[in-house]
Amino acid sequence: MIKRLVSKAMRYAGRLRGVAVSCGVVALVACVGVLGDSAARAETVEAQRLMYQLKTARMNRLVRHQPDLSAFLSGAGTGVFNADVTDDKGALTFSSGVDRLLWARATGRWDADGLRKDRYGIGVVGLHSFVTPNFIVGGMIEADYLAQAGAKSARAGRGAMAGSYFLARAANHPLYVEGRILRGRASYGIRRAGDRTQWPDSRRGLAQLKLSGQLSYGVTTLTPSLVASYATDDAAARAGSALAGQGVRMNEVKMGLQFRRILRHKNGANFVLRGGGALSRTSTHRYGAAFTMPDQRKGQGRVNLGVSYRTPGGGAVVIDSFLGGLGAYTKRTYGVKAGYDIRF
Repeated sequence: MIKRLVSKAMRYAGRLRGVAVSCGVVALVACVGVLGDSAARAETVEAQRLMYQLKTARMNRLVRHQPDLSAFLSGAGTGVFNADVTDDKGALTFSSGVDRLLWARATGRWDADGLRKDRYGIGVVGLHSFVTPNFIVGGMIEADYLAQAGAKSARAGRGAMAGSYFLARAANHPLYVEGRILRGRASYGIRRAGDRTQWPDSRRGLAQLKLSGQLSYGVTTLTPSLVASYATDDAAARAGSALAGQGVRMNEVKMGLQFRRILRHKNGANFVLRGGGALSRTSTHRYGAAFTMPDQRKGQGRVNLGVSYRTPGGGAVVIDSFLGGLGAYTKRTYGVKAGYDIRF
């Protein structure tokens, strides 16, 4: 009875497909092929997700570790070499003197926590000349490396960039404006479950404008700050590879203004009122990949206000307050701090 039912079902399936009864084997092979394609696509999507995370992390660190150029006109700063190394983490920092036209900076950090590992390093070499006593132009070369590892995957990226920069100082105030434009290339790789995927080389770019310093007006001092950055990382599709071309673009703006005003008291003591605010906004756009990643936008603001009172005898009372997380999706943060300092 069972054999007759199976035979009828196979003949019926054969009539539906217009082929012989052996089409059941063909359908099975096709089904396995579809499952294989789906698995391969899932692997590709996962690899692209990991690569997106690596590129975004590397882009953020590249922006954050750009060398500060204002010291070349302010004269503040000397050659520095610092090392802090333990069993599972460490940090190295090197900076040449600011009184030379040829200069170098380097920073390296590594951290390990069980199966999780993170290593990052960046080195910069630059050369500039003075157009006027308050204006310099030059060029720089940067090389950076980022490696991250977890329980199931490891990924790494390395590359180099080159470009030009400028630095200008206001005539009447210690206020500095600097900018740079860099272009270069990078390579990436991912290792998952023993298989290594080499990513197509990327074209990278960075444009950054920065404002720092102070404006002094008698007993009032203003400290403005602005850092505007635009970074790109574009990878074209490689011939014969299942990995599609993709790119990441990031815009970041950080700005703030702090003030400090001295209020004198009649008995010789003085009050100092200080405060200000800061605003940051970052947007990341990803395109040209097998999975859809929505644009990411985040921003927040922070305000602070404080006062200090210094007595003629040298004692000081300090009260500071802040309110953070303004405009962010996370909860707001706030705090008040009070302290007393006396010298003997």
